[in-house]
Amino acid sequence: MTVLTIKVPASAKSRIAEFVKELGGEVVSNKSKAGKKEALLNEIKEGLNDVKLIRQGKIKPFSMSDLLSGK
Repeated sequence: MTVLTIKVPASAKSRIAEFVKELGGEVVSNKSKAGKKEALLNEIKEGLNDVKLIRQGKIKPFSMSDLLSGK
C-alpha cells in the first residue's frame, strides 16, 4: 500500500477520509499541525521507555532484521 500525505480544507476532511475508506484505504492520521508535535513527542517518549525496558532486561532488544522488516 502507498502512503500519501495531502493537505485539504478542514471542511473536506471527513468526506475525503470516508472516500479513502470506501476505496479500501486507511486514514493513518487526520490531525492538524498542532497535533503533530504532540504525536512526535509521544513517539519519542515511547521509544525512550523501550530503551529503558531493554536496559532493565524486561524486553528483548530489536535485531537489525526486526527493524528492517518492521516488526
